[in-house]
Amino acid sequence: MPVGEEFEWEKTEHEAGQSQPVLTQGRSRHAVGTLESSGYKDYLTLRTLVESQGRLACGPSIDGERKGLVGDIYLDSSPLRKFKIYSLEMQGKFIQRDLPNIWKQTSFQPQGPAFFLALLRVGSHPKDTFMNVKAFAPRGGSTLSVRCGAAVPAAQSPTLRLRPLRPGRRAPETVPASPQRAPELARVPASPRPRAASGQRRGGGSSAGHLPKTLLITHPPHPQAFFPPVLFLPPLLGVCPSPPTEESQGVGAEKALLLPVAESFPNLVDNEVGSGTAPVAQDPGWTRVERRDPPESPCLSWRRVLCIFFLPFISSGFAPRVKHRDNFVFENDQLKPGQRSFNWSHLTPLKLKDRSVGLQTEERAGRNPYFTLEGHEFLIFGGSIHYFRVPRVYWRDRLLKLRACGFNTVTTYVPWNLHEPERGRFDFSGNLDLEAFVLLAAEVGLWVILRPGPYICSEVDLGGLPSRLLQDPASQLRTTNHSFVEAINKYFDHLIARVVPLQYRKGGPVIAVQVENEYGSFYKDKAYMPYLHQALLRRGIVELLLTADNADAVARGHIKGVLATINIKTFNEDSLKHLYKVQSNKPILIMEYWVGWFDTWGNEHMVRNAEEVKNSVSEFIRLGISFNVYMFHGGTNFGFMNGATHIDRHRGVVTSYDYDALLTEAGDYTDKYFKLQELFKYIFVTPLPLLPEPTPKTVYPSVDPSLYLPLWDALQYLNRPVISNIPLNMENLPINNGNGQSYGLVLYETTICSGGRLHADAQDMAQVFLNETSLGILADGFQNIDIPKITECQLLRILVENQGRISFSWKIQNQQKGLIGPVTLNNIPLQSFTIYSLELKMSFFERLRSVSWKPVPTHSLGPAFYLGTLKAGSSPQDTFLTFPGWDYGFVFINGRNLGRYWNIGPQETLYLPGAWLQPGDNEIVVFEKKKRGPYIHTTDNPRCCHLSEPQQLACDLCVLECLASPLPEAFALEVLSAWLPLPRHLQAGSSPPPSGSSKGTCYLFLLPVLQKESLCKPCLNSSCGLINFC
Repeated sequence: MPVGEEFEWEKTEHEAGQSQPVLTQGRSRHAVGTLESSGYKDYLTLRTLVESQGRLACGPSIDGERKGLVGDIYLDSSPLRKFKIYSLEMQGKFIQRDLPNIWKQTSFQPQGPAFFLALLRVGSHPKDTFMNVKAFAPRGGSTLSVRCGAAVPAAQSPTLRLRPLRPGRRAPETVPASPQRAPELARVPASPRPRAASGQRRGGGSSAGHLPKTLLITHPPHPQAFFPPVLFLPPLLGVCPSPPTEESQGVGAEKALLLPVAESFPNLVDNEVGSGTAPVAQDPGWTRVERRDPPESPCLSWRRVLCIFFLPFISSGFAPRVKHRDNFVFENDQLKPGQRSFNWSHLTPLKLKDRSVGLQTEERAGRNPYFTLEGHEFLIFGGSIHYFRVPRVYWRDRLLKLRACGFNTVTTYVPWNLHEPERGRFDFSGNLDLEAFVLLAAEVGLWVILRPGPYICSEVDLGGLPSRLLQDPASQLRTTNHSFVEAINKYFDHLIARVVPLQYRKGGPVIAVQVENEYGSFYKDKAYMPYLHQALLRRGIVELLLTADNADAVARGHIKGVLATINIKTFNEDSLKHLYKVQSNKPILIMEYWVGWFDTWGNEHMVRNAEEVKNSVSEFIRLGISFNVYMFHGGTNFGFMNGATHIDRHRGVVTSYDYDALLTEAGDYTDKYFKLQELFKYIFVTPLPLLPEPTPKTVYPSVDPSLYLPLWDALQYLNRPVISNIPLNMENLPINNGNGQSYGLVLYETTICSGGRLHADAQDMAQVFLNETSLGILADGFQNIDIPKITECQLLRILVENQGRISFSWKIQNQQKGLIGPVTLNNIPLQSFTIYSLELKMSFFERLRSVSWKPVPTHSLGPAFYLGTLKAGSSPQDTFLTFPGWDYGFVFINGRNLGRYWNIGPQETLYLPGAWLQPGDNEIVVFEKKKRGPYIHTTDNPRCCHLSEPQQLACDLCVLECLASPLPEAFALEVLSAWLPLPRHLQAGSSPPPSGSSKGTCYLFLLPVLQKESLCKPCLNSSCGLINFC
């Protein structure tokens, strides 16, 4: 076992009488010892304690001065693995007065390394002094004083003695101390000392390291008064440098301290004692500190000074595993069941009426910095809920669930693009009523951290910035560019005026405000963040300001004088290293702890292990780290608000913002929720609030969209088209009072009179039609389509969809949508475009109600609107829509845009809030871009069947087609074979059911086949509610 200092193996008697291997100093760099296996019936913990006694200051060997274990530890030639490593740096923060009350009375024979606690009282004018620390051990009836490796008679060293007593032994009578005679000590027969396994002990004599000890503190004759509060001892009594030839002659303390044996002491109490006397413990369980008068000291009273004496080996029962990083201690001791250490019941918006200082950061010598709220120490337990992603009627439910879980703070972004859809027109009504949400949080008992941007990311379109900012090519987003700053100032003038009255010192619940978001990952202009900082201050923000950045970007994103916070996915020892480089004197706040992740179309559903989340949060609490769970409740990207990513290609964020959060998209409890609630129960003094009842879900009758309207027929009901000689991108369309188009689709029409190679840069996805015939798709990386030869001029149509602007990275600067640049046919630019804006707002669907819809044909392709009716009964409840057989489109319920569906997944259902349904009939309009399905179904489970696509479609056909209505025999085989290879017994020669057969006959015909092929079993065992007959 190679180590960075010398040592040897030896044995000592364990307190239980069993043999125990220990390490002491020796001369070998590679030590070999023997672990006896006899008598052990359980696993043992091998502890290797290595001390650095100082590195070389010069010489050729200085490069090899690594300390600790510098190689493997072998047991029977096999290297040991899985180590727990404790770092004992013993710096000032660790040695502090405010240690927990875990001190124990010293046993009569204390074993091994330990801390010893005593008090020394100094006079009113402290001066310099010297300290001598010794260990006494009775050997053969005599008392020995061991000072730094040498055994000397105690009579030669008159000192103050702090002596442990065996419980039950009576304290000896007080004997005046003198240079000729030391106080008598209780005699204990010395135990025979086992010899070291290798090498000889240095220092001469027998060590007192494993014998009963009396700690001696010597004061010199001249009281030069200041006594250092912390004393570091030599590592081992038997291996210190050679002792001096003379002992210091000293005097004792003025007072005595009595410490109870059985209890740890909550406070240290001064006890005045008359001069020349020392108290005698009447209870045999007290330890005595004997007093001696200084012959030459004029000092008559002493002040209390805490002194911690220790050897550099520490037992695992006392200290946590630690790794010291700058000013922060990482510790991993387990949270004890039943430990309740936090009581913030009086620190709620409703109870805290006298307000003056708000949320502050403080630091105190000997401990880590921390937050205070109105002077009370406070940890932020935050959870993110975005009001604009949750129906307003459910705000209270979600906030109550946040409070009932144990959180004390809600955090939310403020989306600029939703609140100011056009220049100078602000919307803070309905689902965007920010003030109502903040005040409701206060009513529930939650503080608020507001994140007003202007950029917020949050996986929303363009990170929350209005798309009209992309109209000017010279404008630079997220910089001090004049046009961008001018837009921010006008927005902040309106927004911050609403926020100021909601601040803590104004009686509101807002305790902190964030400056922008994650700018360290963008960092185009070093003057930008300070400008926003001052913009908030000028407008009246007085609460704590903070920044938030990814852990590795905090150095670029922080602002001087503003609290820096970080966003992380996992927590480890490196999570804070960048933060400490810029901010070592502030408390830690994890502004976003990602408990899950968002989904993008065509990728897998993202999940995060609940136990991992619980362990990380437990770690935060143990270390005194404030944190914010992102997300507590994600909600839904209703309408077109979703953003996008661009890693390998452009991918839009799905409609659901479930985020694998503590509450589901629909507000239901999850395993993560209950695990964190259970954790919080153990650390709060007061009980948590009762859980709100789950939001009820239901299944409605299937919807048959029997009417439809082709897009080409609906163009006349759109707003007047734009006529342009060249194609204009979405943002530069001269509509909406000069603000352009933010979301939705754009249809470009022009006339061509020949075929050839068509080239166009379409963002994000475009369908190309010749009249009403589909020619193909233009998408990311595919910009060319071949148009067949034509004999006469025809209408070229390009339908372009904005699938969401990128919400992160420098790419936000180039997020124009629609046709970007010229459209060419055989390299010749096309001209004379008619451009239709399909924003699909509620006003458009109101106009469609007066339209004569057509019956749905047997086969209908191409973009079209489909109309159906959802019967919700007398008491509408939440549900989820499924679209088996449908391809890609958008759903509108009573004119509200629920969002996008797409059969590529991972999202399989669309959340439909019951609050958006009206009793009785509800209008459903589906805009399908490619191919419709037969029905729209509802379920009370957002993901009822986790099947592969062929399995899912086969199951859908089994249940939805066969149970819904009688099917013609040819159609039954046709739709089934369209999705998966038919089993042999269903191929040519098999007997299909008779034409027009009943539901039961069709069901009995298909179900055994699907069951045999193991296609429907997962669905049969699910709770999706669609296949009750199964």
